[in-house]
Amino acid sequence: MGINFKKRSLKKIIEIETHPRKIYEKLDRQANKGQLRDIQIKILDKWYAEYKDNKDVILKLPTGEGKTLIGLLILQSKINKGEGPAVYLCPNKYLVKQVQTQAKEFGVPFCSLDSNLPSDFVDGSKILICTSSKLFNGRSSNFGIGQNSIDISSILLDDAHSCIEIIKQSCTIKIKRENGNYYNELFSLFRQELKKQGMGTFLDIENESSNSILAVPYWDWYEKIEEVTKILYKCNSDVDKVKDIWFPWEIIKDNLKDCLCVFTGKEIEITPYKLPIKKFRSFFKARHRVFMSATLSSDSFFIKDLGVEKKVIENPLTFNQKWSGERMILIPSLIDESLSREIIINWIAKIHKNKNFNYGIISLVPSFEQAKIWEGAGAKLVKSETIEDEINKYKNEDFNNLLVFANRYDGIDFADSLCRILILDSEPQNESISEKYYASCIGNIEEQKIKKSQTIEQGLGRAVRGEKDYCVVLIIGNDLIKRIRYKNNLEYFSNQTKKQIEMGFQLAEFAKEDKDYNEDGFKVLSSIIRQSLKREEDWKNYYDEQMNSINNTNIYSNINEIIKLESESEELYENNKYKEASKKVQNIIDNYLNNDEEKGWFLQKKARYLYPIDKIQSCKIQISAHQKNKSLFLPQNGYEVTKISLIDQKRNDNIKKNFNKYSLFSDMMIDLENLLSKLSFGVPSEKFETAIDEIGKFLGFVTDMPDKYWKTGPDNIWAIKENYYLCIECKNEVLETRVYIEKDEVGQFNTNIAWFNREYKNPKAKYAMIIPTKKINKNAAFSNPVVIMTRKKLDKLSKNIKSFAINFKELDLNQVTVEFIEEALKSHKLTSDDIISGLYWENSEY
Repeated sequence: MGINFKKRSLKKIIEIETHPRKIYEKLDRQANKGQLRDIQIKILDKWYAEYKDNKDVILKLPTGEGKTLIGLLILQSKINKGEGPAVYLCPNKYLVKQVQTQAKEFGVPFCSLDSNLPSDFVDGSKILICTSSKLFNGRSSNFGIGQNSIDISSILLDDAHSCIEIIKQSCTIKIKRENGNYYNELFSLFRQELKKQGMGTFLDIENESSNSILAVPYWDWYEKIEEVTKILYKCNSDVDKVKDIWFPWEIIKDNLKDCLCVFTGKEIEITPYKLPIKKFRSFFKARHRVFMSATLSSDSFFIKDLGVEKKVIENPLTFNQKWSGERMILIPSLIDESLSREIIINWIAKIHKNKNFNYGIISLVPSFEQAKIWEGAGAKLVKSETIEDEINKYKNEDFNNLLVFANRYDGIDFADSLCRILILDSEPQNESISEKYYASCIGNIEEQKIKKSQTIEQGLGRAVRGEKDYCVVLIIGNDLIKRIRYKNNLEYFSNQTKKQIEMGFQLAEFAKEDKDYNEDGFKVLSSIIRQSLKREEDWKNYYDEQMNSINNTNIYSNINEIIKLESESEELYENNKYKEASKKVQNIIDNYLNNDEEKGWFLQKKARYLYPIDKIQSCKIQISAHQKNKSLFLPQNGYEVTKISLIDQKRNDNIKKNFNKYSLFSDMMIDLENLLSKLSFGVPSEKFETAIDEIGKFLGFVTDMPDKYWKTGPDNIWAIKENYYLCIECKNEVLETRVYIEKDEVGQFNTNIAWFNREYKNPKAKYAMIIPTKKINKNAAFSNPVVIMTRKKLDKLSKNIKSFAINFKELDLNQVTVEFIEEALKSHKLTSDDIISGLYWENSEY
């Protein structure tokens, strides 16, 4: 029976502590786990005194400051107070194991989720630690959906921004083309309207292009929702073939009218405009919810996606600490123009292969496609199933492999020697089809800039996980450099990261000033990297001085209010309060928006809200929306194509105006290099066509993208000179092994030429196609003479444009004369006559 210690104790009643700091003092933690850090004590005291009774709390702390332990102690406090059950949610299994390990080391009682909910969790005696997908799940047999949900008192979302993405995935139906006839049924249902929204893109989708995207206009979706529901119902019953519908179907089956449907040539994505968070009642009705976040600039999306009130966003539980840890950000191409992305990849891979390292080197890339160059250089691509093994090798000091992660910007930590060099390679991409659609419509509005900046910041945060941790970060890829180079984009990062990026620009200038004459770029870069890794005192002192000068300001004066109103308007629409929803959106347009692109986007929302009750007014508003933002849905009727033109003497003035946008030549070259990198066969068509448009503008021409803006006509038009046009059809995704230009491609261009001649009243023009082959299949014929730009000619154009730009390297861009521009155009074969000459084009042939 053992000894009855209770009757021998002076304290007959054992008090259960509820203050998390006092709870920690009594935990049976491992011997190497000492006292709480000062920052942890202050946060826990503040939570207990001011936040413990609030429904929602946002806990914001820099990476590596012990948020996990703080979160566990907060949940244990609730359990000790008798307010269970409590669950700690992580975005992935890897983080679940990390949190469980910490809980075990610190002596915090916890349980795991198997097939059934543990009784220790249900009776509120232990914290359940599991992935967020276990709760946010349309077929969850554990937590339930809707009225069948179990009650949970306290919920903590670790890395809450990542959890939002998981919730979105759980509410999104995906139907692949290969899965039976369901794709084809839906494609046929919307065929006619999709054609109207972009004939060229429609044909690309019909021919199974995965890069081409078309969204179903809200009016066609609304009118055919009954047919859609029947098709999806059948699809859901065929779960053996279409597994990606089974889980989300239960969540959105009764609210399909409130969804966006987007097609590519490979799959369909159907996703709610607003997350149906109320369906997850265990989460929605929880009495205390904690959202853990790094010190990112904005938590605004918690309002729209998680139903958090605006006042919670603006009053986070945080500690006023300016910065933590040391991050030396270097941009090699700014240090030396020769240090391009490809050269850096091969250089870093080579030195890693030839030297024994006592630390890890990590590269983060946006996609598996962009990881291929790293693999080719000898790096190890880490996949979901190998993450744990590869990280364990690093933990065991096996640093033989340079590790590459594709589209993994959060959820994995590389503290201390696990990563001393982090390479952030190229700009993160939108993963889901719907996000790509939104980006194509409103890529430059504030909400999209915040999302992109947060992803970049999450990537930067992988390698510095504590106050004394340090790392060198190499930024490569012209699109990423362009993103952080613009001051307006830089403002969307946290103050700590913004200062570190600004220092990166400074270090590039210092390197140029201090380098020896003709010193090799690699040698300069290596020397700077060593200054951090060798822990030079002068560098550390400089870093401390710069970081201590941070001014803690935040520019988001309106974004929280905009997102709040937007969320409210969407909820009104879901509840069939169409007029009230449209008034909310009009409030945003009238009081918070400055540019036409944003106004057009919200006008389209208003038109969607009004469509069920006033189709005529909805159509009028859609016309206004499209006039302000040509990337939106083309109205059903009532629009007029805006024709472009160029007066000859204005071309050089246009180039001069373009130059005047830049204060530094290097800024202009970053933009140009980014554009030229997209002028390549195999690049997604949308990026290629946009680059052709922007190159035309760079060369001083007036340009248009009819297929994108007017949903018909050629991909690109350049007004080359007065009353003369270059009409371009882009087929850059065609394989370079292709022998012929096929009949459907010829027919498509013939149709687009006919549209162009009709709208422009038979102008003088050169009709051109960018495609790897100049041979036309014998069963096809162009209606007009068509010239071809092959890879060789495309490379020649890119080379001449770059050499033209380098001509201005030593000049003040704001003082360049039109006469100098004219001479430079002649010298580099870029006059209007050169552009349409045989220099860049070949005749098509049979």
